[in-house]
Amino acid sequence: MLIDLTQRWQVIHGDCLQVLRELPDGCVDAVICDPPYGLDYPYASYKDTRENLVATIAGFMPECLRIARRSVVFPGLTNLWDYPRPTWTLSWSWNDTSHYGFAGITQWQPILLYGKDIEGFGSVNGVLKSDRIHFADGNGIGFLAAYKGKGHPCPKPEKLMSYLSRRFSHEGDLILDPFCGSGTTGVACMQTGRRFIGIEIDAGYCDIARRRIADAATSLFDPPPPKPAPAPGLF
Repeated sequence: MLIDLTQRWQVIHGDCLQVLRELPDGCVDAVICDPPYGLDYPYASYKDTRENLVATIAGFMPECLRIARRSVVFPGLTNLWDYPRPTWTLSWSWNDTSHYGFAGITQWQPILLYGKDIEGFGSVNGVLKSDRIHFADGNGIGFLAAYKGKGHPCPKPEKLMSYLSRRFSHEGDLILDPFCGSGTTGVACMQTGRRFIGIEIDAGYCDIARRRIADAATSLFDPPPPKPAPAPGLF
């Protein structure tokens, strides 16, 4: 399979374990991904069992650590200890009260960071360089909106992925998502001036991702609307 690392974006239809093995060491700046959670989500081309998840982690994590300067992974609360020990553990949290877990209302999720963080302190790339990412506007994080029109059972909010692309990479960097799904990470990369490679095992999700990313990339180059003509008699 020919993988062109110079393209602005591409979505590859295939098994990420096979595709990742074809990539050279250190070829991407960051992996940002949201793997399955082993919670029986109804994915179109993947059986979301815990057994499959454990095998998937064992296969894709060594490859991510090999090809990327840093890897940013959403493990989910129930699978945190199934992943290799990270360089650091971060969190993202929200004010929304519509999600429930083992101990009541759930308002946070862990994020695992592997490798060296980007340089700098304070505000970097327009976001606070912190190990806590908090959205204080409740439903504004877009949990419900994340599902609309995506055709995927577990998309992440665009607002979150846009924040993460700026938090863990620089403009022009190459970001890879081995679990591309409906393409939200790719959309975020187009919005923030990053390059993107997505890998997705399901052809239908690939089509959705390509359409969404293409639309996001095109919208950045739409010409501004023309200025209205002055009213007659003013000049």
